[in-house]
Amino acid sequence: MNKIFRYIFLFTGLFVGLLFTWQFLSNASVVSDFPADEMEARDELFKDFLDEQSYLQSRIVFLREEIEDFQSEVELQSEVSNVEVLEDLKRDVGLSEVQGEGIEILLDDSPFALRSGSEVSDVELVQAADIRDIVNILYAANAEAISVNNQRIIATSPISSVGTTLLINNSYVAPPFTIKAIGDTEIMLERLLNENFLTSLFDRIRKYKVFFEVSVKNWLTIPIYNGDLKTSYLNLIDGYDK
Repeated sequence: MNKIFRYIFLFTGLFVGLLFTWQFLSNASVVSDFPADEMEARDELFKDFLDEQSYLQSRIVFLREEIEDFQSEVELQSEVSNVEVLEDLKRDVGLSEVQGEGIEILLDDSPFALRSGSEVSDVELVQAADIRDIVNILYAANAEAISVNNQRIIATSPISSVGTTLLINNSYVAPPFTIKAIGDTEIMLERLLNENFLTSLFDRIRKYKVFFEVSVKNWLTIPIYNGDLKTSYLNLIDGYDK
């Protein structure tokens, strides 16, 4: 009986010892594996962070390049726009040569007219008023550029006469007169051939044979204005905000 109890205690002791040993090994395993898992997780997060940071940096570089390209394009367009505005202004004030389709008008005195002597007759002569009327009609028909005997006409161009002498841009001009205009040929022709706009001239054409001829030209050149430019009404702008 005592022998049996000894065996029971022996087996119980072995079982308890094995149980403590298994529990110790299990705990030691858990304690040793947890820091390794945490370090691995941290390494993975750090790697993901570095990858994301690298992507964002490359994205920033790409967007910065796009912004610089866009700014360059805007500056270029602004420069082109400013050049176009300047060219339009130069064209309007006659400081640039103009070429294109237009009309040519030949205007001359009557073959019986005299511009000197005691028998001068104004009705047989082309007068400054005739040229002014034609120029005004052409401008009303949206002519882009006009010249008379290669004198560029601008808004302030004087067309006057002293006796039988005609002055354009304060330069002496003599007949025959060649008036050139670039623009819509249909509109300009319609206005010029309307006798209601040039009543006096058409009346003298019929009665005194004043010469008047209009023709369409595929290509004309209007020269640069070479007269004096008045700057009485120009103001200097101190600042300009784009």
